Amino acid sequence: MTPVLETDRLILREYRLEDFSSHAAIWADPRTTRYFRDDFKHFDEELCWLRFLRSYGQWRLFGYGSWGLEEKVSGRYIGSVGFAHAKRAIDIPYRAAPEAGWVIAPDLHGNGLATEAVRAAIAWADANIVASETWCMIEPRHVASQKIAERFGYRRATDAHYKGDQVLTYLRQRGGPTRIAAGNVA
Repeated sequence: MTPVLETDRLILREYRLEDFSSHAAIWADPRTTRYFRDDFKHFDEELCWLRFLRSYGQWRLFGYGSWGLEEKVSGRYIGSVGFAHAKRAIDIPYRAAPEAGWVIAPDLHGNGLATEAVRAAIAWADANIVASETWCMIEPRHVASQKIAERFGYRRATDAHYKGDQVLTYLRQRGGPTRIAAGNVA
């Protein structure tokens, strides 16, 4: 069962079938994938569907997963945040730990919504995921995501290669420090 979390502007909730068209549109937008390698920039409907189902199924298998993000004011699905066990083909020792990830609709970038969503997800993870650490993988040019990770206690760990490209990986200890106060949205 996916828990429901609320922030000032968001509801973090289970994915719904009616979210899929918005989910696919977010991933089809070139602004979402601008830092990805060229052959991985296009998320077609099939790939989006598989990722959507994977996110939904993680809760049943592991007791954690991704939440769909609903904007309170509009009721609109605007992205996702959460944790996954993606079995990525990446050579890092913490590969089996929960992997954090977030995506916000590109037209809402720069409004602090990712920070707000990640804050809620991290707080929930610290209280509910028994793993001693979580990690995230970020493209080297994606400075905004690096800043979000660092705000919540993720520290740069191993530089690695994923599908032939260099990626930065970040680790966070459970209950780790954050540099942002609970009511402060950057």
